[in-house]
Amino acid sequence: MKPLVFLVEDDEALVKNFKVFLEMNDYDLENAINGKDALEVLSKLSRTPDIIISDIIMPIMDGYDFYMKVSEKTEWSRIPFFFLSGKTQSDDVRFGKMLGVDDYITKPFSPMALLEKISLKIKESREIKKNSKILEEKLKDILKFEEPTLDTLSKADFYYIFHISWDDAKGPVILDFYPRNLIPSLNLEELTTQLYTTLIKIYEFEQVLEKNQFIMRIVKDLIDAYALIDKMEENSVIAPKSGMGTFMVCAITPNFHYLNSERIREILRKIALNIKTNREWNIKEFWEKLSKIK
Repeated sequence: MKPLVFLVEDDEALVKNFKVFLEMNDYDLENAINGKDALEVLSKLSRTPDIIISDIIMPIMDGYDFYMKVSEKTEWSRIPFFFLSGKTQSDDVRFGKMLGVDDYITKPFSPMALLEKISLKIKESREIKKNSKILEEKLKDILKFEEPTLDTLSKADFYYIFHISWDDAKGPVILDFYPRNLIPSLNLEELTTQLYTTLIKIYEFEQVLEKNQFIMRIVKDLIDAYALIDKMEENSVIAPKSGMGTFMVCAITPNFHYLNSERIREILRKIALNIKTNREWNIKEFWEKLSKIK
């Protein structure tokens, strides 16, 4: 099946030319003329687009509002999203990327260069989806909360942070975690072990070294698990004597809106930077930052 591009753009000539160009390169195209129209088209499509590309300045509903609406729906929020706009000021580009979009393409653009970006992003997205399904299947009996537990615990009780390293003899070793009050229905040690070993098997140590850092979000029912894998700096005093110096930072949270997910990732990246550079850090302080996300 050909990849499906969903273009939200009110310039009829641009849409027509881009449609011809995409079809010549074995892509399908659906389009809408503004954000409001796009939401209606999205809800009626027989298959989920592989990528969404949206203009920003449009009548009725602009690209920013459209992106926010897309991000609110779980089934749409994981679709790669590009802004395609004539707004070329650095502040405009920075704001677009701050919202969490995958890329910001300015007009005029090279169709071939854009096609290359589309191809790479779709390939990356499909790989993430495939690996997420593998993880979710392996973790379905571990990453769960009993219904009575959901009723009796406050939202803050669903936040956990783990710092795990790899030992060639022992496998994944939990170095630190917070908070200490464990939920009985969640086997956290088994969960983190499964997360780490499954990710390593999927990507292999060599790929971890090549990518330097990657992060995945695994969604199961009302719970999200975020796993960031990285490696120590080569000049680190505690560096790679086993497991290629790899470590994982894992956050378990309530299921969040996509935009808040970006804030969780940023917290994990800050923790990872402290670990990589041998800086002192307090896991409780980062847990408090995590638990303030609404």
